[in-house]
Amino acid sequence: MKKLSLSSLEQAGVSACGVQRIQTAAAQMVKDNITPAQVIVAARRGIVIVHQANGTLGPEPDAAELAVDALFPLCSITKLFTATAVMMLVEQGKIGLNRPVSDYIPEFTGEGKTKVCVHHLLTHTSGLDVEVIRLNGTAKLAKEEFPASEPNQDPEIHQYLYGGYDAPLSFEPGTVMSYCGYGYELLGEIIRRTSGQAYDEFVKESIFEPLGMENTYYRVPQEARSRVVRRIPEAACAEWIETEDQLNSVSAGSGAYSTALDLAVFGQMFLNGGIYNGTRLLSPVTVKEMTRNQIPGVSSQYRDEVFPEAYWGYGWAINGTKRDGGDLFSPEAYSHWGAAGPFLCVDPVFQTVTVHFSVELDHRKPFKNMYVDYFNNTVLAAITDL
Repeated sequence: MKKLSLSSLEQAGVSACGVQRIQTAAAQMVKDNITPAQVIVAARRGIVIVHQANGTLGPEPDAAELAVDALFPLCSITKLFTATAVMMLVEQGKIGLNRPVSDYIPEFTGEGKTKVCVHHLLTHTSGLDVEVIRLNGTAKLAKEEFPASEPNQDPEIHQYLYGGYDAPLSFEPGTVMSYCGYGYELLGEIIRRTSGQAYDEFVKESIFEPLGMENTYYRVPQEARSRVVRRIPEAACAEWIETEDQLNSVSAGSGAYSTALDLAVFGQMFLNGGIYNGTRLLSPVTVKEMTRNQIPGVSSQYRDEVFPEAYWGYGWAINGTKRDGGDLFSPEAYSHWGAAGPFLCVDPVFQTVTVHFSVELDHRKPFKNMYVDYFNNTVLAAITDL
């Protein structure tokens, strides 16, 4: 990605006053105490038009000013890395989207479970329910000893997976979209078994390193932890985000930490049709399949929101009619939220990549921050030509 200069404003197709509005509006969010820490990236046509940090690294009175290389937990945005890794293995002929999960994980058993395919996990239409899985694992652990994890498998992830392998389905696969993090842990396990590598090692070697995402981690190293944003105890998800377990997580559904610019690079690779800086990760065909609605006619309910058309691709949420994360995005835009603040969106029609990292102060309203809408609206309003 190229940084913005005055000469590249015209190339990016944005106005100078529009860029200033983005910067001013973002800074105002911190001034108004909507969030104490915020890093944003906005890019168009591969040119970074805004890369800005506002606020402080932590809640302490003497906390350092926030820098643009601050590390934020990506939480569920991690699922995009997992989906990409799966599709890379699909391209290699090692995974089939329409193959049953039990082909790769024979322990995945129970009535109707052979109907659950890899594409169901990617689109959250597997019929699995996280609460049912949790209860099944708790009951199972109370009456039997779980087998040991394999050398290239995280012990905690193994225990979680094993506890749910024989959990019953809650509905027929493919009929309802029900957001399910366990499904992505299953995908991480499929990646491990088909690649022969630990899940996090495969993602690092196949995605992070080729893209130059040097500030994206599972198991945040000690030397980088001083850059991890800290939050007040009352903030959304603070009770688990800053724990040692989370900082050491290799969860395929929620374990990664990153900078806003690294995540923007990942989004730009998709906008480029699977290539970045001369390195191709995915074919244009695969990108097209990942970023289109794969579950037409399937509905979803998430918390207090009901979506008659769920609009989901492979890993990515497809905008469609949802206007998710902004009012001005095209229906073809695709995005993903993470708990407690992070958001990434790519709009192939308007050629934008936007990243909004913040700290959610209201623990009652995590995941969906309406101020992300305001940020993205200012970015799209800065466009001067199509």
